[in-house]
Amino acid sequence: MRIILSSTSSVPMYEQIKTQVRNAVHAGELTEGALLPSLRQLALELRVSVITVTRAYNDLVAEGLVRNEHGRGFVVRAVDADEADSALAARLDTATAELVSAARAARLTIDDIRRKVEDAWKQH
Repeated sequence: MRIILSSTSSVPMYEQIKTQVRNAVHAGELTEGALLPSLRQLALELRVSVITVTRAYNDLVAEGLVRNEHGRGFVVRAVDADEADSALAARLDTATAELVSAARAARLTIDDIRRKVEDAWKQH
């Protein structure tokens, strides 16, 4: 799992971490039983405070996506497949709305968007 933070975003760093870990769990990149990086390790990697990572991880515990096991750290819990699918569909809906909004602002046509999406699809 790779986490990328934006220091220019209006979204707090802990929210960015939480969202990216949540997305990785729902997408199956982090499976049940996987250990998250330690608080200190991730804080050092991302160049943020341990408090920032702690807040993100504790929020994920509250959401039921991970659990804190004494002596082991934060562990990914089993995720209901329907819940994961719904979360991924909602993420796609949000991204689609943002794409359409940006495309309209740039005065692109639906064919322009289609070409860009097809090009991006081929690259991944």
